[in-house]
Amino acid sequence: MSGTNRPLPSRSSRLNVRRALLQRSVAVLADLASRVLLGGAAGRRRQFAGYVALAMISAASMPAVGVAEQASQPGSAAAAQLDVGRHHSCAVLAGGQLRCWGYGAQGQLGYASTATIGDDEMPGSTGPVDLGEGRTATAISAGDFHTCALLDDGSVRCWGYGADGRLGYGDTQNVGDDESPGSAGPVDLGEGRTATAISAGLGHTCAVLDDGSVRCWGYGENGALGYANTDTIGDDETPGSVGPVDIGEGRTATAISAGGDFTCVILDDRTVRCWGLALDGRLGYGNNQRIGDDETPGSVGPVDIGAGRTATAISAGARGTCARLDDAAVRCWGEGREGSLGYGNGQYIGDNETPGSVGPVDIGSGRSARAISAGRHTCAVLDLGSVRCWGANTKGQLGYGNTERIGDDETPAAAGPVDLGAGRSATAISAGELHTCARLDDGSVRCWGYGGNGRLGYCNERDIGDDETPGSAGPVNLATAVHCPARVPSLPPDAPPPAPAPPAPAPSAPPASSAGPLTAKLALTRARIVRRDRMLDVFAPITSLASGWTRVELHAAGLIYSFRARIEEGDARIRFRKRIPRAQAQLATGILTIGYSGDADTRPQTVRLRAASQPADLRLSRPRISNGRLRASGTVSRRARGVVRVQMEYVAAGTTHTREFKARIASGRWSLNEQLSQTVRTGIAQRTGTVHSYTLFTGYYPRRIRGEMRSFQILGPR
Repeated sequence: MSGTNRPLPSRSSRLNVRRALLQRSVAVLADLASRVLLGGAAGRRRQFAGYVALAMISAASMPAVGVAEQASQPGSAAAAQLDVGRHHSCAVLAGGQLRCWGYGAQGQLGYASTATIGDDEMPGSTGPVDLGEGRTATAISAGDFHTCALLDDGSVRCWGYGADGRLGYGDTQNVGDDESPGSAGPVDLGEGRTATAISAGLGHTCAVLDDGSVRCWGYGENGALGYANTDTIGDDETPGSVGPVDIGEGRTATAISAGGDFTCVILDDRTVRCWGLALDGRLGYGNNQRIGDDETPGSVGPVDIGAGRTATAISAGARGTCARLDDAAVRCWGEGREGSLGYGNGQYIGDNETPGSVGPVDIGSGRSARAISAGRHTCAVLDLGSVRCWGANTKGQLGYGNTERIGDDETPAAAGPVDLGAGRSATAISAGELHTCARLDDGSVRCWGYGGNGRLGYCNERDIGDDETPGSAGPVNLATAVHCPARVPSLPPDAPPPAPAPPAPAPSAPPASSAGPLTAKLALTRARIVRRDRMLDVFAPITSLASGWTRVELHAAGLIYSFRARIEEGDARIRFRKRIPRAQAQLATGILTIGYSGDADTRPQTVRLRAASQPADLRLSRPRISNGRLRASGTVSRRARGVVRVQMEYVAAGTTHTREFKARIASGRWSLNEQLSQTVRTGIAQRTGTVHSYTLFTGYYPRRIRGEMRSFQILGPR
């Protein structure tokens, strides 16, 4: 590259106008997933929930497909050429062409469109992503709602959701929604600088440059950028203008992985540094103290990964980190919910002990790891090319033909290898939020897990891996334009609970789509006003697929008190204690509204019930349909008056249908035995997905009895 100062890439005047008008900032979730990062010249990642995924990617020149490419070997490009984000997937083909598929609402697929790809067309039918005239990709990293590529000339292109400056173009404009990534030009990394690795995280992006220095840009609230402050970078300045991250005197980086609000690197001496949000021990320093918000990563020293041990690969996930060590063993730390760390329990590691103190993950007797990828679950490629996956599995993302978790009370070794197809082995792996993709020894790609938005690339939205193996699905068609087979409606099951969201501000998320395939299942089990403490105490379960923030309003005493409440994704709930105005607390009752705007996986939902000081004690058995009748019964506080409402929801012919029935309360009891119309019975028989119910008591003002709402799947014949 030229040693002279490069001007920022220009765009059309139309885009400049858009940029000036458009400032999207809706708060989002953390959700992220992670990616695999390797030592030497390769890396990669994941998220995400994630959240999103955040893998480190290396810029080694791309070998021909089919060559033995191993993610952990310096100079290998396999890991860099495949990555999955939260809702989408990307792969580099032989010759450097790039394909992306899945959810594209923010332009993250790069096709100058917001269309979804892979749900009713083959990814190969869309052609390559336009990276610029004559340019090809050597590495790809799919984040939560954005994507970045490392090109053959060492430049970086980023596209998708532009909030918080995560694309690095000195603004917050989306790229890829109605223009190609090639039209945006390169990200300014600094005068004369090129990149050797790139990693897109939840709301930020990091790169290793040709001189071994590190640049990070995007959302910096928790110190994830590493500049000893919480400033956002890239929204009104370029990454090249802020200089390198201090990773230690005389040190350079060989691999990088941007996770959920945190970042990890491998240095030239093969030690590990991590910075950003430290919740659950994800940084590995034996505490939960953030790093990078008011100190530099270089000031804290290396993560203890074991006496005499060094790292060759690193993957920062949604809320945990995994590393491949110099002896090919695996260490994982952070949030251990659902066995994602692989130690046969749900314990967190790194919050009050170091990763080196727990020993390696058991991946099988005599087995060693070639590559590792941490998302909301974790996958590894072993020495013989087999794959092991562990952690949450409600969508089949582990690939074992079932939905049983692995790693919570057994080790990954007990599960055996994932079936990739007769005679097939893996050269690269990427674990996302709810799905996984692998590149095989013949150069083909297999994907499994949650199929929503076409993220698996099989011309439908069906899940794979929950009751069949990935090997049975065959390869994803990335190269040729062929017609899809007849489409079969998907029956999406519930998603696994992701890790808990950190109690900190989140990077901006894109406006939610109203077309999510699943109900949010938002309920309200506690909406208590505590007069003495002036507190609003709320507990509201929600589906584990939901993410981001909700809008809360309390109408009482002639006042409207509003604020945002974050979804705790790991526990699939909204929970808070919020101090409210004195007049509202003294009244001890009011109308509470919780609004969820939806996302790519879940539909919007609003709950409006009475908040008050006294419980309703709503209890019921799960509603069921029997002989064409909807039946439900239960109890409520004997002081309550009015009715209990049972709402039934299902999707048929692409339309959401809702029916409500009322049961009168008598002496604390209620029951419902309602004949369903022929139209409703036909719709239920032809539905996609489940029939869901919301049973609610809206509250009783005279006695200050609060409203309560329960969410259940309805039992009964299809």
